[in-house]
Amino acid sequence: MDILDYIRENSFSYRVDIPSVEYAKQYLEERGSPPQDKELIIIIPDRNEDPEALRSTVTQLAMSNLLIGIFLGIERERFRIKKIVVSDQSDREIAKENRGLLYTVRDVLYNTLRKADIPEIYHLHFDLELSEIIYGYLRDRLRIGKKERDRPILGKGINMAISSLASSELGDEVADRDAVLVFMDAENKEVSYEDPFLLGSPLIYKGSPILFSKAAFKRYHMEGERRKIGGRVNASLGVPLINMLIYKGLMPIKRPIIYPLSGEIGIDRNLFWSIKIARRYGVETTTLLQLLGKGERGKILLPEDSFLQVDLGINMDQPLAEGKPPKEVLKGVRRMSEDIISSTFQIIGGSIKEAWGTSREFMKMFEEFQSHTIERWMQSHDSRLITGGIGHEELRRNVYSVVKEHVDELYSEGGFFKKTWREIREVLHQDEEGFIPPINQIRDDMGDEFDKLREKLINKKEKIYPEKKR
Repeated sequence: MDILDYIRENSFSYRVDIPSVEYAKQYLEERGSPPQDKELIIIIPDRNEDPEALRSTVTQLAMSNLLIGIFLGIERERFRIKKIVVSDQSDREIAKENRGLLYTVRDVLYNTLRKADIPEIYHLHFDLELSEIIYGYLRDRLRIGKKERDRPILGKGINMAISSLASSELGDEVADRDAVLVFMDAENKEVSYEDPFLLGSPLIYKGSPILFSKAAFKRYHMEGERRKIGGRVNASLGVPLINMLIYKGLMPIKRPIIYPLSGEIGIDRNLFWSIKIARRYGVETTTLLQLLGKGERGKILLPEDSFLQVDLGINMDQPLAEGKPPKEVLKGVRRMSEDIISSTFQIIGGSIKEAWGTSREFMKMFEEFQSHTIERWMQSHDSRLITGGIGHEELRRNVYSVVKEHVDELYSEGGFFKKTWREIREVLHQDEEGFIPPINQIRDDMGDEFDKLREKLINKKEKIYPEKKR
Protein backbone atom coordinates (compact mmCIF):
# COMPACT_ATOMS: atom_id res chain seq x y z
CA MET A 1 0.00 0.00 0.00
CA ASP A 2 1.43 3.40 -0.91
CA ILE A 3 1.67 6.20 1.66
CA LEU A 4 -1.35 8.21 0.51
CA ASP A 5 -3.64 5.18 0.50
CA TYR A 6 -2.35 4.16 3.92
CA ILE A 7 -3.03 7.61 5.37
CA ARG A 8 -6.48 7.85 3.80
CA GLU A 9 -7.43 4.47 5.22
CA ASN A 10 -5.90 4.85 8.68
CA SER A 11 -5.39 8.46 9.83
CA PHE A 12 -8.22 9.78 12.01
CA SER A 13 -10.44 6.88 11.01
CA TYR A 14 -11.57 6.41 14.66
CA ARG A 15 -11.85 2.65 14.21
CA VAL A 16 -11.25 1.52 17.78
CA ASP A 17 -11.47 -1.75 19.69
CA ILE A 18 -14.07 -0.44 22.16
CA PRO A 19 -16.24 2.32 20.66
CA SER A 20 -18.81 2.64 23.47
CA VAL A 21 -19.74 1.62 27.00
CA GLU A 22 -22.34 -0.78 25.57
CA TYR A 23 -19.60 -2.49 23.61
CA ALA A 24 -17.35 -2.58 26.69
CA LYS A 25 -20.15 -4.23 28.68
CA GLN A 26 -20.67 -6.75 25.87
CA TYR A 27 -16.89 -7.36 25.76
CA LEU A 28 -17.00 -8.38 29.44
CA GLU A 29 -20.21 -10.42 29.10
CA GLU A 30 -18.63 -12.46 26.30
CA ARG A 31 -15.91 -13.36 28.81
CA GLY A 32 -18.38 -14.46 31.43
CA SER A 33 -18.67 -11.14 33.29
CA PRO A 34 -15.59 -11.93 35.37
CA PRO A 35 -15.11 -10.38 38.82
CA GLN A 36 -12.60 -7.59 39.35
CA ASP A 37 -9.23 -8.93 40.46
CA LYS A 38 -7.03 -5.81 40.43
CA GLU A 39 -7.34 -2.53 42.30
CA LEU A 40 -8.30 0.35 39.99
CA ILE A 41 -6.70 3.71 40.74
CA ILE A 42 -7.28 6.95 38.83
CA ILE A 43 -4.40 9.43 38.73
CA ILE A 44 -4.99 12.98 37.50
CA PRO A 45 -1.69 14.77 36.75
CA ASP A 46 -2.19 18.53 36.92
CA ARG A 47 0.01 21.50 36.10
CA ASN A 48 -1.67 24.92 36.31
CA GLU A 49 -4.85 23.80 34.56
CA ASP A 50 -8.21 25.50 35.13
CA PRO A 51 -9.18 24.69 38.76
CA GLU A 52 -12.88 24.66 37.87
CA ALA A 53 -12.20 22.08 35.15
CA LEU A 54 -10.36 19.95 37.71
CA ARG A 55 -13.28 20.25 40.15
CA SER A 56 -15.71 19.13 37.43
CA THR A 57 -13.43 16.25 36.41
CA VAL A 58 -13.07 14.91 39.95
CA THR A 59 -16.81 15.23 40.60
CA GLN A 60 -17.66 13.22 37.48
CA LEU A 61 -15.06 10.53 38.17
CA ALA A 62 -16.05 10.28 41.84
CA MET A 63 -19.58 9.27 40.77
CA SER A 64 -18.38 6.57 38.34
CA ASN A 65 -18.92 3.63 40.72
CA LEU A 66 -22.48 4.75 41.48
CA LEU A 67 -23.54 5.67 37.94
CA ILE A 68 -21.95 2.64 36.24
CA GLY A 69 -24.02 0.50 38.59
CA ILE A 70 -27.24 2.44 37.96
CA PHE A 71 -27.07 2.92 34.19
CA LEU A 72 -25.10 -0.14 33.09
CA GLY A 73 -26.13 -2.59 35.78
CA ILE A 74 -22.51 -3.45 36.53
CA GLU A 75 -22.15 -4.95 39.99
CA ARG A 76 -19.65 -3.60 42.50
CA GLU A 77 -17.69 -6.89 42.40
CA ARG A 78 -17.06 -6.43 38.66
CA PHE A 79 -16.06 -2.77 38.53
CA ARG A 80 -14.99 -0.45 41.29
CA ILE A 81 -12.61 2.49 41.43
CA LYS A 82 -10.68 2.34 44.69
CA LYS A 83 -9.21 5.84 44.73
CA ILE A 84 -8.61 9.05 42.82
CA VAL A 85 -5.27 10.82 43.24
CA VAL A 86 -4.89 14.41 42.04
CA SER A 87 -1.14 14.68 41.47
CA ASP A 88 -0.62 18.41 41.46
CA GLN A 89 2.45 20.17 40.06
CA SER A 90 0.67 23.52 39.95
CA ASP A 91 2.17 26.71 41.31
CA ARG A 92 1.45 27.35 44.99
CA GLU A 93 -1.62 29.56 44.61
CA ILE A 94 -3.28 27.39 41.97
CA ALA A 95 -2.52 24.25 43.99
CA LYS A 96 -4.07 25.94 47.02
CA GLU A 97 -7.20 26.70 44.99
CA ASN A 98 -7.28 23.12 43.67
CA ARG A 99 -7.10 21.77 47.21
CA GLY A 100 -9.93 24.05 48.32
CA LEU A 101 -12.13 22.94 45.44
CA LEU A 102 -11.46 19.29 46.24
CA TYR A 103 -12.83 19.94 49.72
CA THR A 104 -15.86 21.52 48.05
CA VAL A 105 -16.29 18.30 46.06
CA ARG A 106 -16.04 16.37 49.31
CA ASP A 107 -18.79 18.46 50.92
CA VAL A 108 -21.08 17.98 47.93
CA LEU A 109 -20.51 14.22 48.00
CA TYR A 110 -21.17 14.04 51.74
CA ASN A 111 -24.35 16.10 51.51
CA THR A 112 -25.87 14.33 48.50
CA LEU A 113 -24.36 10.84 48.24
CA ARG A 114 -23.26 10.00 51.76
CA LYS A 115 -24.13 6.29 51.52
CA ALA A 116 -23.03 5.81 47.89
CA ASP A 117 -19.88 3.93 46.87
CA ILE A 118 -17.51 6.85 46.30
CA PRO A 119 -13.76 6.32 45.69
CA GLU A 120 -11.24 7.70 48.13
CA ILE A 121 -9.92 11.10 46.95
CA TYR A 122 -6.38 12.36 47.59
CA HIS A 123 -4.34 15.47 46.80
CA LEU A 124 -0.58 15.10 46.28
CA HIS A 125 1.14 18.46 45.90
CA PHE A 126 4.62 18.71 44.41
CA ASP A 127 5.86 21.29 46.90
CA LEU A 128 9.33 21.85 48.36
CA GLU A 129 8.81 19.14 50.97
CA LEU A 130 8.13 16.61 48.22
CA SER A 131 11.20 17.84 46.32
CA GLU A 132 13.29 17.12 49.40
CA ILE A 133 11.95 13.55 49.53
CA ILE A 134 12.59 12.95 45.82
CA TYR A 135 16.03 14.54 45.99
CA GLY A 136 16.99 12.57 49.10
CA TYR A 137 16.18 9.18 47.59
CA LEU A 138 16.35 9.58 43.81
CA ARG A 139 18.79 12.40 42.99
CA ASP A 140 21.33 10.10 41.33
CA ARG A 141 18.81 7.94 39.48
CA LEU A 142 16.85 10.95 38.22
CA ARG A 143 19.97 13.12 37.80
CA ILE A 144 18.49 15.87 39.92
CA GLY A 145 20.77 18.84 40.50
CA LYS A 146 21.00 20.79 43.73
CA LYS A 147 19.02 23.65 42.22
CA GLU A 148 16.00 21.36 41.75
CA ARG A 149 16.12 20.50 45.44
CA ASP A 150 15.02 24.02 46.31
CA ARG A 151 12.07 24.19 43.93
CA PRO A 152 9.20 21.92 42.90
CA ILE A 153 10.36 19.14 40.58
CA LEU A 154 8.31 19.35 37.39
CA GLY A 155 7.61 17.28 34.27
CA LYS A 156 4.60 15.18 33.27
CA GLY A 157 6.57 11.93 33.33
CA ILE A 158 7.97 12.78 36.77
CA ASN A 159 4.42 13.42 37.91
CA MET A 160 3.17 10.06 36.61
CA ALA A 161 6.08 8.12 38.09
CA ILE A 162 5.97 9.68 41.56
CA SER A 163 2.17 9.47 41.85
CA SER A 164 2.29 5.80 40.83
CA LEU A 165 4.65 5.16 43.77
CA ALA A 166 2.12 6.74 46.12
CA SER A 167 -0.92 5.11 44.52
CA SER A 168 -1.52 2.23 46.97
CA GLU A 169 -0.75 1.46 50.59
CA LEU A 170 2.26 -0.65 51.53
CA GLY A 171 0.35 -2.78 54.03
CA ASP A 172 -2.00 -4.24 51.41
CA GLU A 173 0.25 -6.71 49.59
CA VAL A 174 -2.41 -7.89 47.13
CA ALA A 175 -3.41 -4.36 46.09
CA ASP A 176 0.22 -3.33 45.98
CA ARG A 177 1.03 -6.20 43.64
CA ASP A 178 -2.11 -6.17 41.47
CA ALA A 179 -3.06 -2.63 40.48
CA VAL A 180 -4.24 -0.90 37.33
CA LEU A 181 -3.58 2.81 36.87
CA VAL A 182 -5.89 4.98 34.79
CA PHE A 183 -4.34 8.36 33.99
CA MET A 184 -6.89 11.09 33.21
CA ASP A 185 -6.27 14.66 32.06
CA ALA A 186 -7.27 17.36 34.52
CA GLU A 187 -8.67 19.88 32.06
CA ASN A 188 -11.12 17.90 29.91
CA LYS A 189 -14.45 19.69 30.22
CA GLU A 190 -16.28 16.76 28.58
CA VAL A 191 -15.05 14.04 30.95
CA SER A 192 -17.66 11.40 31.70
CA TYR A 193 -18.24 8.93 34.51
CA GLU A 194 -18.05 6.30 31.72
CA ASP A 195 -14.40 7.03 30.84
CA PRO A 196 -12.76 4.99 33.65
CA PHE A 197 -14.99 2.02 32.75
CA LEU A 198 -13.93 2.19 29.11
CA LEU A 199 -10.23 2.50 29.93
CA GLY A 200 -10.06 0.29 33.01
CA SER A 201 -12.63 -2.49 32.87
CA PRO A 202 -10.80 -4.64 30.25
CA LEU A 203 -7.66 -4.70 32.45
CA ILE A 204 -8.96 -5.43 35.94
CA TYR A 205 -10.49 -8.89 35.79
CA LYS A 206 -8.58 -12.06 36.65
CA GLY A 207 -6.60 -13.53 33.78
CA SER A 208 -7.21 -10.59 31.45
CA PRO A 209 -4.70 -10.50 28.59
CA ILE A 210 -5.18 -6.73 28.28
CA LEU A 211 -2.45 -4.74 30.01
CA PHE A 212 -2.62 -1.38 28.22
CA SER A 213 -5.46 0.76 26.90
CA LYS A 214 -5.31 4.14 25.20
CA ALA A 215 -7.96 6.77 24.51
CA ALA A 216 -8.94 8.14 21.12
CA PHE A 217 -11.15 11.21 20.80
CA LYS A 218 -11.84 14.37 18.84
CA ARG A 219 -10.28 17.31 20.62
CA TYR A 220 -11.70 20.82 20.47
CA HIS A 221 -11.07 24.12 22.25
CA MET A 222 -13.42 27.03 22.79
CA GLU A 223 -12.15 30.50 21.88
CA GLY A 224 -14.88 32.90 22.89
CA GLU A 225 -18.06 31.57 21.29
CA ARG A 226 -16.24 29.63 18.56
CA ARG A 227 -15.33 25.97 18.72
CA LYS A 228 -11.97 25.26 17.10
CA ILE A 229 -9.94 22.13 16.37
CA GLY A 230 -7.55 21.06 19.11
CA GLY A 231 -4.77 18.48 19.10
CA ARG A 232 -2.38 20.52 16.96
CA VAL A 233 0.81 18.75 18.02
CA ASN A 234 -0.87 15.36 17.81
CA ALA A 235 -1.93 16.01 14.20
CA SER A 236 1.29 17.64 13.02
CA LEU A 237 3.77 15.37 14.84
CA GLY A 238 2.26 12.54 16.89
CA VAL A 239 0.06 10.91 14.26
CA PRO A 240 2.45 11.25 11.27
CA LEU A 241 5.51 10.14 13.26
CA ILE A 242 4.01 7.12 15.06
CA ASN A 243 2.04 5.86 12.05
CA MET A 244 5.07 6.36 9.81
CA LEU A 245 6.99 4.04 12.17
CA ILE A 246 4.13 1.52 11.94
CA TYR A 247 4.12 1.80 8.13
CA LYS A 248 7.86 1.13 8.05
CA GLY A 249 7.61 -1.86 10.42
CA LEU A 250 9.41 -0.36 13.42
CA MET A 251 6.18 -0.80 15.34
CA PRO A 252 4.96 -4.15 13.99
CA ILE A 253 1.25 -3.74 14.69
CA LYS A 254 -1.63 -4.11 12.25
CA ARG A 255 -3.61 -1.00 13.18
CA PRO A 256 -2.84 2.71 13.40
CA ILE A 257 -2.56 4.62 16.66
CA ILE A 258 -5.39 7.13 16.42
CA TYR A 259 -4.33 9.62 19.09
CA PRO A 260 -0.68 8.97 20.04
CA LEU A 261 -0.47 11.99 22.38
CA SER A 262 -3.59 11.23 24.42
CA GLY A 263 -2.80 11.37 28.12
CA GLU A 264 -5.74 9.14 29.02
CA ILE A 265 -4.46 5.57 29.37
CA GLY A 266 -5.08 2.47 31.44
CA ILE A 267 -2.01 0.42 32.29
CA ASP A 268 -1.08 -2.46 34.54
CA ARG A 269 1.16 -0.83 37.14
CA ASN A 270 3.83 -3.51 37.01
CA LEU A 271 4.02 -3.00 33.23
CA PHE A 272 4.30 0.77 33.76
CA TRP A 273 7.11 0.16 36.23
CA SER A 274 8.98 -1.99 33.69
CA ILE A 275 9.66 0.79 31.16
CA LYS A 276 11.69 3.99 31.17
CA ILE A 277 9.53 7.05 31.74
CA ALA A 278 10.26 10.26 29.85
CA ARG A 279 10.38 13.15 32.30
CA ARG A 280 8.41 15.61 30.18
CA TYR A 281 5.98 15.69 27.25
CA GLY A 282 7.52 12.74 25.43
CA VAL A 283 6.04 10.28 27.92
CA GLU A 284 3.08 9.36 25.66
CA THR A 285 5.08 8.51 22.53
CA THR A 286 7.94 6.77 24.34
CA THR A 287 5.48 4.62 26.28
CA LEU A 288 3.96 3.48 22.98
CA LEU A 289 7.37 2.85 21.44
CA GLN A 290 8.68 0.82 24.36
CA LEU A 291 5.54 -1.30 24.64
CA LEU A 292 4.64 -1.84 20.97
CA GLY A 293 7.86 -1.05 19.09
CA LYS A 294 10.76 -3.33 18.30
CA GLY A 295 13.24 -3.33 21.17
CA GLU A 296 16.71 -4.82 21.33
CA ARG A 297 17.16 -7.76 18.95
CA GLY A 298 13.72 -7.11 17.49
CA LYS A 299 11.82 -8.15 20.63
CA ILE A 300 8.41 -6.63 21.41
CA LEU A 301 7.56 -6.04 25.07
CA LEU A 302 3.77 -6.10 24.72
CA PRO A 303 1.89 -8.29 22.21
CA GLU A 304 -0.62 -6.34 20.14
CA ASP A 305 -3.40 -8.54 21.55
CA SER A 306 -2.70 -7.03 24.99
CA PHE A 307 -3.47 -3.51 23.78
CA LEU A 308 -6.82 -1.77 23.20
CA GLN A 309 -7.85 1.62 21.89
CA VAL A 310 -11.11 3.05 23.22
CA ASP A 311 -13.23 5.95 22.01
CA LEU A 312 -13.93 8.62 24.63
CA GLY A 313 -15.90 10.81 22.22
CA ILE A 314 -15.17 14.55 22.41
CA ASN A 315 -12.41 16.11 24.49
CA MET A 316 -12.64 19.81 25.34
CA ASP A 317 -9.47 20.95 27.06
CA GLN A 318 -7.50 24.10 27.75
CA PRO A 319 -5.31 24.85 24.70
CA LEU A 320 -1.55 25.21 24.90
CA ALA A 321 -0.59 28.89 25.43
CA GLU A 322 -4.26 29.84 25.78
CA GLY A 323 -4.91 33.54 25.18
CA LYS A 324 -1.40 34.21 23.90
CA PRO A 325 -0.58 35.77 20.50
CA PRO A 326 0.13 33.35 17.62
CA LYS A 327 3.90 33.80 18.02
CA GLU A 328 3.71 32.57 21.62
CA VAL A 329 1.42 29.70 20.60
CA LEU A 330 3.97 28.53 18.05
CA LYS A 331 6.73 28.74 20.67
CA GLY A 332 4.68 26.48 22.92
CA VAL A 333 4.07 24.05 20.06
CA ARG A 334 7.79 24.06 19.31
CA ARG A 335 8.82 23.32 22.91
CA MET A 336 6.38 20.44 23.15
CA SER A 337 7.51 19.07 19.77
CA GLU A 338 11.16 19.24 20.83
CA ASP A 339 10.46 17.17 23.95
CA ILE A 340 8.56 14.57 21.93
CA ILE A 341 11.01 14.15 19.07
CA SER A 342 14.08 14.22 21.34
CA SER A 343 12.78 11.49 23.65
CA THR A 344 11.49 9.45 20.69
CA PHE A 345 14.92 9.44 19.05
CA GLN A 346 16.54 8.39 22.31
CA ILE A 347 14.32 5.32 22.35
CA ILE A 348 14.33 4.37 18.68
CA GLY A 349 16.94 6.54 16.95
CA GLY A 350 19.22 3.62 16.07
CA SER A 351 16.39 1.72 14.38
CA ILE A 352 15.38 4.84 12.47
CA LYS A 353 18.88 5.18 11.04
CA GLU A 354 18.77 1.55 9.92
CA ALA A 355 15.33 1.91 8.33
CA TRP A 356 16.08 5.17 6.49
CA GLY A 357 19.58 5.37 5.11
CA THR A 358 19.79 9.16 5.11
CA SER A 359 18.14 12.09 6.85
CA ARG A 360 16.80 13.18 3.46
CA GLU A 361 14.93 9.88 3.01
CA PHE A 362 13.41 10.18 6.48
CA MET A 363 12.31 13.79 6.01
CA LYS A 364 10.85 13.10 2.58
CA MET A 365 8.57 10.42 4.04
CA PHE A 366 7.76 12.50 7.14
CA GLU A 367 6.78 15.48 4.99
CA GLU A 368 4.41 13.31 2.99
CA PHE A 369 2.87 11.76 6.11
CA GLN A 370 2.61 15.12 7.84
CA SER A 371 0.96 16.97 4.93
CA HIS A 372 -1.66 14.30 4.27
CA THR A 373 -2.30 13.72 7.98
CA ILE A 374 -2.98 17.40 8.69
CA GLU A 375 -5.42 17.49 5.79
CA ARG A 376 -7.18 14.35 7.11
CA TRP A 377 -7.27 15.94 10.57
CA MET A 378 -9.02 19.02 9.20
CA GLN A 379 -11.52 16.88 7.26
CA SER A 380 -12.36 14.64 10.23
CA HIS A 381 -13.65 17.47 12.42
CA ASP A 382 -16.74 19.65 12.03
CA SER A 383 -14.65 22.81 12.35
CA ARG A 384 -11.70 23.81 10.17
CA LEU A 385 -10.57 26.59 12.50
CA ILE A 386 -7.36 25.89 14.48
CA THR A 387 -7.00 27.30 17.98
CA GLY A 388 -4.45 30.00 18.71
CA GLY A 389 -4.93 32.03 15.54
CA ILE A 390 -2.49 29.96 13.45
CA GLY A 391 -3.07 28.37 10.06
CA HIS A 392 -2.46 24.70 9.33
CA GLU A 393 0.44 25.48 6.95
CA GLU A 394 2.10 27.65 9.60
CA LEU A 395 1.66 24.81 12.09
CA ARG A 396 3.09 22.27 9.64
CA ARG A 397 6.22 24.34 8.90
CA ASN A 398 6.86 25.03 12.58
CA VAL A 399 6.78 21.35 13.57
CA TYR A 400 8.59 20.23 10.40
CA SER A 401 11.55 22.50 11.26
CA VAL A 402 11.82 20.95 14.74
CA VAL A 403 11.83 17.42 13.32
CA LYS A 404 14.41 18.36 10.66
CA GLU A 405 16.79 19.81 13.24
CA HIS A 406 16.69 16.64 15.33
CA VAL A 407 16.88 14.34 12.33
CA ASP A 408 19.92 16.17 10.98
CA GLU A 409 21.57 15.83 14.40
CA LEU A 410 20.66 12.13 14.57
CA TYR A 411 22.29 11.38 11.22
CA SER A 412 25.25 13.75 11.63
CA GLU A 413 28.48 11.95 12.51
CA GLY A 414 30.55 15.14 12.68
CA GLY A 415 34.32 15.11 12.89
CA PHE A 416 36.56 12.71 14.76
CA PHE A 417 36.38 14.52 18.09
CA LYS A 418 32.59 14.89 17.98
CA LYS A 419 32.14 11.21 17.14
CA THR A 420 34.58 10.13 19.85
CA TRP A 421 32.89 12.30 22.48
CA ARG A 422 29.48 10.85 21.55
CA GLU A 423 30.82 7.32 22.02
CA ILE A 424 32.37 8.22 25.40
CA ARG A 425 29.13 9.88 26.54
CA GLU A 426 27.10 6.81 25.56
CA VAL A 427 29.38 4.62 27.70
CA LEU A 428 29.29 6.98 30.70
CA HIS A 429 25.52 7.64 30.51
CA GLN A 430 23.86 4.45 29.35
CA ASP A 431 20.51 5.58 30.77
CA GLU A 432 19.25 8.20 28.33
CA GLU A 433 19.13 11.79 29.47
CA GLY A 434 15.61 12.95 30.22
CA PHE A 435 14.34 9.53 31.32
CA ILE A 436 13.49 7.95 34.65
CA PRO A 437 14.88 4.40 34.78
CA PRO A 438 12.27 1.63 35.10
CA ILE A 439 10.82 1.78 38.60
CA ASN A 440 11.24 -1.98 39.00
CA GLN A 441 14.95 -1.45 38.37
CA ILE A 442 15.05 1.37 40.92
CA ARG A 443 13.29 -0.89 43.43
CA ASP A 444 15.83 -3.68 42.93
CA ASP A 445 18.74 -1.24 43.26
CA MET A 446 17.39 0.47 46.39
CA GLY A 447 16.30 -2.57 48.37
CA ASP A 448 14.66 -1.62 51.69
CA GLU A 449 15.15 2.08 50.94
CA PHE A 450 12.54 1.78 48.18
CA ASP A 451 9.79 0.99 50.69
CA LYS A 452 10.94 3.88 52.87
CA LEU A 453 10.66 6.20 49.87
CA ARG A 454 7.18 4.95 49.06
CA GLU A 455 6.06 5.29 52.66
CA LYS A 456 7.11 8.94 52.68
CA LEU A 457 5.32 9.61 49.38
CA ILE A 458 2.17 7.79 50.55
CA ASN A 459 2.14 9.80 53.77
CA LYS A 460 2.63 13.02 51.80
CA LYS A 461 -0.65 12.73 49.92
CA GLU A 462 -3.57 14.35 51.71
CA LYS A 463 -6.80 12.40 52.09
CA ILE A 464 -9.77 14.53 51.06
CA TYR A 465 -12.56 11.94 50.98
CA PRO A 466 -13.79 10.25 53.08
CA GLU A 467 -13.11 12.50 56.01
CA LYS A 468 -10.54 11.18 58.45
CA LYS A 469 -12.06 9.70 61.59
CA ARG A 470 -11.37 11.78 64.64
